[in-house]
Amino acid sequence: MKLKVGEKGFTLLELVVALSIAALVVSASSMTVITMMRLAPKSTDWAIALRQVQNAGYLISRDALMADNITVGTGNPTFLTLRQPQFPPADPKDIVYELEDMPGGMQRITRDDSDGEPIMLAEYISVATAKYYSGSENGTLILTIEATYGEATVKRTYETMQRIPPAQ
Repeated sequence: MKLKVGEKGFTLLELVVALSIAALVVSASSMTVITMMRLAPKSTDWAIALRQVQNAGYLISRDALMADNITVGTGNPTFLTLRQPQFPPADPKDIVYELEDMPGGMQRITRDDSDGEPIMLAEYISVATAKYYSGSENGTLILTIEATYGEATVKRTYETMQRIPPAQ
């Protein structure tokens, strides 16, 4: 490129402005990358803990809807027992939820319906409580589950009302 007479290139002011704009863009993008790198493990821990709570809450609530008898366990390992009637009329089926100890003080929730091997529903459970209130028509199960994974802790409470009136 050939310069015209009287042109000497960029001025010092133009260079300073261009460098300061470039510095702003680089610093903003580097802060974004650093923040993403710092938050990614935390959000992953939170997502894992949330998924464990949601799995257990959904599956236990689903079974409690169709139970005609709910028995809250008194301790380890039996956590909750749900009796479901069978159609056409046959012997009712008991579904037993148990808390099994894991390394690190955490627990896992398993479901055993006597049809095969117990199925693991959720891991990394730090607190799991159930309360059952039998009413005049339908009973209500209040289930609180807390999971901890890494630095993240997620706690949810599920309230389920039985569709089938409680067995007398």
